[in-house]
Amino acid sequence: MTEVLKVHDLVKSFGTTRVLDGVSFRMRQGEVISLIGSSGCGKSTALRCVNFLETPSSGRIEVLGEAVSVSSGDQGRTVSSAASIMRFRRQIGMVFQNFNLWPHRTVLGNVTEALVYVLKLAKNDAVELALTALSKVGMAEFRDRYPHQLSGGQQQRVAIARVLAMRPKLMLFDEPTSALDPELVGGVLKVIRTLAEEGATILLVTHEMRFARDVSNRMIFLQKGRLEQDDTPEELFRNPASQAVRQFLSSVMPASA
Repeated sequence: MTEVLKVHDLVKSFGTTRVLDGVSFRMRQGEVISLIGSSGCGKSTALRCVNFLETPSSGRIEVLGEAVSVSSGDQGRTVSSAASIMRFRRQIGMVFQNFNLWPHRTVLGNVTEALVYVLKLAKNDAVELALTALSKVGMAEFRDRYPHQLSGGQQQRVAIARVLAMRPKLMLFDEPTSALDPELVGGVLKVIRTLAEEGATILLVTHEMRFARDVSNRMIFLQKGRLEQDDTPEELFRNPASQAVRQFLSSVMPASA
């Protein structure tokens, strides 16, 4: 099966604090991988480095054969192919914690904006794609509403539709339910589960551990910026690779779970 993503020896420092310390993993088409670990372990930073919302301090990231290497030296960081970053972003869609919808655009306008101005689609084609994506997340009937007229869960589903309409090869989810009231979480998780079942390639950061266990092909545990375990959910829960993994699982999953 096609390898969509390769991350090799990824390092990211903020000042003297090393947030990611040599993280490496690969991801095949159709896989769902959850990045898990305690707060501050580097999960969201790793996600943001994949599409260069954060520039790594060093390492190599490859998306569908297109690679960008970053090295650090006396002259600062050197990015091997800055032009490739824009091509990366055309292949990757990211759903953020806080929706990031344009308040002055309708639901439909939020989804068509990038289709028209980034992909250069004709307006009619953009609308058709947008409505298909909105239908998939159950939001087509709200096409003419503005973000302030929607619940948080509805806004997040529009944000997912905006990504879907771009037809990315890889979807990144950065704690997509963390800003939602508890009663709204289920609707968003249902959409993500449907995408996974339909074969989407998803790299997910979430605190919803039962959901991550159920939906993921693999789970990657990060500890202090290092990859401590990369396994199927069954193996990770059955045989934690270290005391850190064991303690984390016991803190987020009751023994009866």
